[in-house]
Amino acid sequence: MPEDLFRPQLGEPHHHAYVVENIEATVNRLVDQLGAGPFFLVEKVPLENVLSRGEPAELVHNSAFGYCGRGAIELMEIISSAPERVEERFSAPRPRIHHVAYVVAPTEVSEVRQSLDGRGLPQYLSAELGETHSTLHDASASLGHDIEIHDDVPGLRDFFEMVSGGAEGWDGSEPLRAVES
Repeated sequence: MPEDLFRPQLGEPHHHAYVVENIEATVNRLVDQLGAGPFFLVEKVPLENVLSRGEPAELVHNSAFGYCGRGAIELMEIISSAPERVEERFSAPRPRIHHVAYVVAPTEVSEVRQSLDGRGLPQYLSAELGETHSTLHDASASLGHDIEIHDDVPGLRDFFEMVSGGAEGWDGSEPLRAVES
């Protein structure tokens, strides 16, 4: 057994992401059934430097972020994805959980990503959004969903503080709110 089997640890999940057919309809169900919300919608998330195993890739999608109970969730509506290995990771029946995301200190994130790859949870997509660098790792054989790793950077913290703040004392009005990108 490798000496570092339990290192580095991922820590607490940051958010859970679900692939859905229609964000607006899903938001309405989550508000009505679970009291989740409000959700903050980013249309055509402006990802940059999207790669799959070193090759140019595509992930065009809308995402809405909100809180359900004390946990942050992301709803993803996929518009297009490529190459085939990326498309396959987003193509299963919907709605379903897609990934659990973790935020890792910048000093540890490279080691965490390499460790996941080395343990049979291969990275299949990387992308940047502003100062945030994210990777997706195929953990479907172990968990039934993927793992996303984010660098812990101020922009990511600020965005999720806004989402969390929107949920505090929310009165149920305006359950889906557009975010300017």
